[in-house]
Amino acid sequence: MPRQNMQNKDKNNFVECDDCSMNSVCQPLVTAKQSINLSESYLHRRIATKTNYILFNQSDPLTDIYAVSSGTFKLCQQTDDNTENIIGLRFPGELIGEDALYLKTYNYTAIAIGDSSVCKVSVEQMTSCGQLIPEIQQNLIELLSRQSYVRQRNFQAYIGKKSADSLLAAFLLNIIERNASYTGSDTSIELPINRNDIANFLGLRSETLSRVFSKFQKDQLIQVKGKKIVLLSQDKIIKLADF
Repeated sequence: MPRQNMQNKDKNNFVECDDCSMNSVCQPLVTAKQSINLSESYLHRRIATKTNYILFNQSDPLTDIYAVSSGTFKLCQQTDDNTENIIGLRFPGELIGEDALYLKTYNYTAIAIGDSSVCKVSVEQMTSCGQLIPEIQQNLIELLSRQSYVRQRNFQAYIGKKSADSLLAAFLLNIIERNASYTGSDTSIELPINRNDIANFLGLRSETLSRVFSKFQKDQLIQVKGKKIVLLSQDKIIKLADF
């Protein structure tokens, strides 16, 4: 799938820089005598992406790491039998491609869902700046440590979930929590992906997922208005998810 041109996008709601995982490598370095801002050498802010734009493809060599500044991206991995699995979602303030710093190649394909935007860090240029100022390397370590913690929490949200009810409950709670600082709500969200993609991500059949959505509505656990999901009984959802 070809890449599309990215253009600067001003008319959008962006995540606050303080809430972004990339923050530690974006800020000026303050010394006893001066403030030094080298981030302009390796950072490109708020680059717009259109629907289905591909940041990078699986197995591409590492060039950049990204932080989502608005919108959503899905991470897709191709298996040996050419099956495409959705292995993750990235929301405003979260990193994309950081695991390639170890692998040197990207482990998945990152695709924009709807109009989105990213901040991009050139790994080569940041590494060069880090050789001049060690604090930049330390900030990169802080960034990766924070993202590792976030990824571990996301993994724990689904581990051990065996029933479709538990998986969907965990999914809704997880994405609402991860978007709360961006949306301003801890009980509702506009679903960023369609139900077929949700089923793919959770490892469920589409028919099974639809049945569970209907059950949750019938039991008045959630309210569905188009793509908007509202939690009506958060305590029961948490119990179902075994959080």
